[in-house]
Amino acid sequence: MPTLLLFDIDGTILRMKPGCSRNIFAEILKDVFGVHVPDEAMPGFAGMTDLRILREIADSTNLQFEEIEKNIDVIWEKMLHIFRQYSNRENIWLLPGAIKLINAFSCNKNYQLGLCTGNFKENAYLKLKTFDLDKFFPFGAYGSDLEDRNLLPPLAIERGNKYLNQNSFSNSNTVIIGDSLRDIQCARFNSLPVVSVATGAFSSFELSKYNPDLLFEDFSDFKFVENQIIKSFN
Repeated sequence: MPTLLLFDIDGTILRMKPGCSRNIFAEILKDVFGVHVPDEAMPGFAGMTDLRILREIADSTNLQFEEIEKNIDVIWEKMLHIFRQYSNRENIWLLPGAIKLINAFSCNKNYQLGLCTGNFKENAYLKLKTFDLDKFFPFGAYGSDLEDRNLLPPLAIERGNKYLNQNSFSNSNTVIIGDSLRDIQCARFNSLPVVSVATGAFSSFELSKYNPDLLFEDFSDFKFVENQIIKSFN
């Protein structure tokens, strides 16, 4: 059976220009609820689901999360509209070696690619489409599915099995690939191995404290990374 590689997006495959996402969240909440969100009320976004970001903003302001939940479809729609304006190669940068690593595993019949990302679904594919990478990830679990990132891998596994119309994936052949401490915590919560890369908000020293199964500074030497993953998880 193939091994399922669940990729994070931001900080792992690509990065947005600093401040873009925070400004968009603030703009949307101002537009929908008339609430000003000061910068100090913004949580750290690394590894967070979009739903969790919205909850933490609500907790830091006078906004009720129940009101956010009632208006969530409007929020996603407006947010996607604004993100489209920023989804270009001036505002989104591809991280070293990421596209070559993804291409390599997409050509390997022993592996299947999926997503485990904090982005809401439509935005996840919008960002990936900037570099024509959306086609490599036919399913996943997203930040619009569940607030708790730890609950996303089982959902991605379930969708992977549905996609292939067979029970190919389980905890025994699924790997998380991400850049944040929360990716490691998410993997450990689900008893999954994890590949960490220090191209996001956390240094390799910080990530190493959480003992990922594999740790890379970046994916520049994609062939080496590919071989290490194959050697460790097949």
